[in-house]
Amino acid sequence: MVFRNVGTNLSRLYLDGVGGLAEDLGALGSAGVDFVEVWPENLGVILGGRLDANRLEAVGGLLEEAGLAYTVHAPLQVNLMDLTSRDLQRDVLDASLRFAKGIGAETVVCHAGQRFAARDARHSMEDQLAAERAALREAGGLAEELGVVLAVENYYPERPILRGAVYDYSVWPSQLAEQISGVDHPAVGICLDVGHAALAAGFFGFDLIEECAATAPLVRHVHLHDNLQKTNLTGEPPVSEHTVYGLGDLHLPPGRGTIPLEDLFRRMDFPERPSCCVELSPEGFSLVSEALRSGRELGLAVTSRERVPA
Repeated sequence: MVFRNVGTNLSRLYLDGVGGLAEDLGALGSAGVDFVEVWPENLGVILGGRLDANRLEAVGGLLEEAGLAYTVHAPLQVNLMDLTSRDLQRDVLDASLRFAKGIGAETVVCHAGQRFAARDARHSMEDQLAAERAALREAGGLAEELGVVLAVENYYPERPILRGAVYDYSVWPSQLAEQISGVDHPAVGICLDVGHAALAAGFFGFDLIEECAATAPLVRHVHLHDNLQKTNLTGEPPVSEHTVYGLGDLHLPPGRGTIPLEDLFRRMDFPERPSCCVELSPEGFSLVSEALRSGRELGLAVTSRERVPA
């Protein structure tokens, strides 16, 4: 199979207690996941850039009792291009890496670029990109020490990016590949999000398969989900995950959308098999079994057919 293993994400919030967490972990275990991707911010284990020992004890105990393997998704707000809060941004990422080590997770995903604030014009884009590379190189040192891989994820053209209110170079996967190549650290690679890439390809007009193939030598982790490749241009409805209109980042099980997933993965020349998280929206929790089956069938289909050179 083209993937090393296939898991899914734990997308709900568990900030008001841990009872629901135990129940959901049990359901995912029964569904046959190879691993579960957990978000520290959804579990409430990071406070002010540091791990919250009291909360971590309660949550960590439940994660251990579930008997599952894990990957970690660092908070979405991590922005290593922000030179005004560099230390705090690194603290949050470092806490995510240490959380991963504590629960035995081998991979931590973080997002690239700057998505939640306007670019600071006091600094050049070159300086901000250089700052991100330096921060990732430093974080890679910690990741290597902890036995963890840091995988940087590409994004999609959501409304603030389309308006120019924020900038995120990683909507072009090849630009993310160039940035991570510049980091040049063995513990820092790419998380290829194929749903994000498909939306960006549809809007910007680049070749989806060629752009994703450019990332393949650096890919350590995959976010696999489907959509209709239609970007939400107007902001209405106001959420991206809106299945009624078929717009935006729908996080559907593989095969329910229009992304040519098998063609795409047949062109990926991965140096080593990546882990694959079939990433669903919170509303898709009941579809986990279907999503896992579709992800594994895709992985087998790709390897059972003749590979197409990139």
